[in-house]
Amino acid sequence: MDENGSQLPPFAPDEYARVEKAAQLVGKSPEVFVRDAALAAADDPFIRALDRTRDRVRQLSEVFTDQDVPAAPAATAEYPDPAPMGSRELFEIQHHGHAA
Repeated sequence: MDENGSQLPPFAPDEYARVEKAAQLVGKSPEVFVRDAALAAADDPFIRALDRTRDRVRQLSEVFTDQDVPAAPAATAEYPDPAPMGSRELFEIQHHGHAA
């Protein structure tokens, strides 16, 4: 809230114009529109998941730190390291079962 008592965060003039237009379209004041948007964002499952990310990553890193990770096989003459495929090769595999 600023010194004038506004409940809105500071918006640039063009941003505020978009907020006003969106609020008008749904029949709300800009203040109610922003408040409802903030409350909806706070209840968003993705935002809640982000809040738990740090703990989850720490748990997973502890689990995987204790695991033996096999080394990736080295390329050999029999199985060379494949070059990245382009869209043409991917199309041919998808439609013909093999690349030319």
